[in-house]
Amino acid sequence: MSVTGAYIFPSQVHVDDEIRRRGLSKSMNVMLDLASDTLAMDFRSILRNGTEEEVNDPRFRRPLINLMGVAGYQQDLRSRDIQPVCVTGMSLGFLSAAAAVGWVSLEDMVRTSHLMASIETEVFADTDYVSVFFYNCDPLKVFEELRAQGLDSLLHLAATVSCNQFLGACRLSDIDAMKPALIKAGAFYKAIPYSFPGHCALMETVRKRFADEWEFRAPHGNTAIPLVSINDCRPYTSGETIRQHVIDQFTTVLDWRGVIRYLTSLQLDTYIVLEPSAFVVKSLTLDPEYELTPVTGGVTGDL
Repeated sequence: MSVTGAYIFPSQVHVDDEIRRRGLSKSMNVMLDLASDTLAMDFRSILRNGTEEEVNDPRFRRPLINLMGVAGYQQDLRSRDIQPVCVTGMSLGFLSAAAAVGWVSLEDMVRTSHLMASIETEVFADTDYVSVFFYNCDPLKVFEELRAQGLDSLLHLAATVSCNQFLGACRLSDIDAMKPALIKAGAFYKAIPYSFPGHCALMETVRKRFADEWEFRAPHGNTAIPLVSINDCRPYTSGETIRQHVIDQFTTVLDWRGVIRYLTSLQLDTYIVLEPSAFVVKSLTLDPEYELTPVTGGVTGDL
């Protein structure tokens, strides 16, 4: 008998040697060809021979992570006796999930993530704005300490990851000014390399441009598997609503905790986090308030 489950698609991550290896696995062959043809970029060559900067250029990295999620979903369904009840994804993973269950064509998926990254590069490349990962801290306390010192305008909340982790956006040049408040709040933090600020008011210009320039070249699908939105933690089967949520993600503070609580409430047999899964799995296991035990699945990296 099939077990019930939910699939969680990963956000964009730094492309290291392990992700390169997984990206060149057999299950990725057709995906790499599709992306290369769609974007006129040699994905296989960049993975094999590209510099760290080239493989982590978001115009390449984001479509790659999208494709790894979809390929991993397909591979996992073949190897696991499971009936997916719903899918979801954090940030970029929302688009991967939409394509995996048929709301978006794979060509539209890679064009969309490439377009997102291209607009962000144009808007933010000459600034020092980045995404920053904060951990081992209470997000509310961090912003309380910043407000007490009149510095809360320097940091923009982007996503609530867990009770002790969140993503924010700021200028690298402002981090030194915030350090005393961050230390007082007990916060550890790390600027995410090759990243731009996401999911906050700083992205309004990007959101408007993306909404004007993005269109589906293939019609919406209409599947039976709902997509749980990271914007409001609710399931949807409306292609137009899903499209709007992709647009609105730019300026929405994403509620990752709310999505996990919703998935937990479904009381499914299993919850599979697709590769590259390390960030999501670590966030789940380090939050004492989460009651969900994830398993990993997806692209194995076997050459």
